[in-house]
Amino acid sequence: MSANNLERKLRRDLAKLGYRLCKSRARNWSYDNQLGYMIIHNGYGVVVLGSRFDLTLEDVQDFIA
Repeated sequence: MSANNLERKLRRDLAKLGYRLCKSRARNWSYDNQLGYMIIHNGYGVVVLGSRFDLTLEDVQDFIA
């Protein structure tokens, strides 16, 4: 499965659980923005995991499982 397809699938799975997936829009890596992903709770708008955009797609899969 390509990375784009996997990302779409994970977004759908997270939406069913009440979360959303945010992807970093930065162009350069920094300590506070590591060019990865962040999981946000839809109802409260708080960061659940990846506050520094430090999640990979595999980390998101583990969170869903």
